[in-house]
Amino acid sequence: MKPERTKSTIDIISLLTMAAGLFGMVFCFPFLWSALLEDLVGAGFSFVGGAILFGSGLISLTMNNKK
Repeated sequence: MKPERTKSTIDIISLLTMAAGLFGMVFCFPFLWSALLEDLVGAGFSFVGGAILFGSGLISLTMNNKK
């Protein structure tokens, strides 16, 4: 694979990972305000997972675009 094609592929994958993490955090955000412990635990794990996805996508995008 050409380096330019590989770079753009990694950029797209990083952006998709960030979008998935953001969607996961936004989707479970309303459940964080619930009074039920089950909702809080389920939403908390999903929110942390989304934050990890978003952060890892941001880090890979940053490292791929260094000059």
